[in-house]
Amino acid sequence: MKKTILITGANSDLAFGSIKSLSKNNYLILVSSNTKNLKKNFKGKNSLIIQTENYEYKKIIRILKKEKINLNAIVHFNGMQVFNSVNNIKKEIFEKIFNANCYTFLETLKITKNPELIKNLYSIVTISSVASSKGNKGISLYSSSKSALDNIVKSAALELSKKKIRVNSIVLGHINKGMGNRVSKFLNSDQINYLKEQHPLGFGNSKDLFNSINFLIDKNKSRWITGTNLIVDGGYLI
Repeated sequence: MKKTILITGANSDLAFGSIKSLSKNNYLILVSSNTKNLKKNFKGKNSLIIQTENYEYKKIIRILKKEKINLNAIVHFNGMQVFNSVNNIKKEIFEKIFNANCYTFLETLKITKNPELIKNLYSIVTISSVASSKGNKGISLYSSSKSALDNIVKSAALELSKKKIRVNSIVLGHINKGMGNRVSKFLNSDQINYLKEQHPLGFGNSKDLFNSINFLIDKNKSRWITGTNLIVDGGYLI
């Protein structure tokens, strides 16, 4: 069944493969501060593209109301990573990372205060990371912000259950896009091989992420799943 899906952080490398797959059978609202690539690939193809600066959720809601959009699902891709030792973290960097990885999700949840937009909304999914459960050198901010995100999901699931809206996160291991791709650029071949050995099933790919999203936004297949941090990591956290 065709769904209307709001996707935030839509221009990210991590989001692109999933958007491409989802666009085949669904209507997508794609939100990003940089929409050049989105317009090139998706304009006029069952999509509405919204450009925002600093994640202006009020603007998003205003446009959704104007277009009389009724959402079925929301997929939140917004996120940011920096590499800093714990002794080299400044307040402004802390705020920037937590704003990107946590507060933008809280802003997205505010859409649920608008009954005309959520009559048929049943699933909200955000993308987390195995770093939320297993930290490493240089990623304390990323790790802690993703841990916070996973716990926001649990509280939001309880609060929105009365509206029959499910809220879940995907705890993602190393794949060939997004954070996984950026990390690989900082590692030598021995380090990459060691990281791969830590994933018993090897590294994942964008299709593994898409399949997980597709499952969680399916009204029937995941109808009894909410408040879950779904681990998709090739065995990394075993």
